[in-house]
Formats: sequence, structure tokens, C-alpha cells
Amino acid sequence: MDIITIKFAHFCAQAPKYTFNSRVAMKSNCEPSKWAIGRVTGLRLDDDNIWNYTIVFDYPLGYCDELPESELAGEEEFLCLN
Repeated sequence: MDIITIKFAHFCAQAPKYTFNSRVAMKSNCEPSKWAIGRVTGLRLDDDNIWNYTIVFDYPLGYCDELPESELAGEEEFLCLN
């Protein structure tokens, strides 16, 4: 796979917390062992300098959704909670 480096010139732009293929879980009100888990397949930086991630979840039909960073947990977090 090719490595792509993206640089931002805007003074407020922060590096994304998760990158392509990162394993993440969608936080929800249920117990962490039931959080939906998937992989990051896309990134988008909105006008308010908030990263939004396209996630393909580990479901048979490949359900995907776009979520802000605040609604996601990294692999190290959801593995510790299970």
C-alpha cells in the first residue's frame, strides 16, 4: 500500500487522532462490550476544525457511518473495557 502524507497550512488544523485502517468503536450508552467496532476508511476535516471519520463496522453487510472524534474510542480503550 502506498503511503500518502497530507500537510495542512491552516494554523488551527490538528493531526487526526485515528488514521486509515485504525480499529475504533462507536461509543454508546450501552456497556462497552456491546459497542460497534470497525475500521476507519475515510477522514474529513469540517469548517470547525473537527475531524469526522467514515467507519465501516464489523457487520456482515458492511454498515458504515460518519462520526466525529468525540463519539469514537480507540482500540486500546475498548479492549481494556471488555
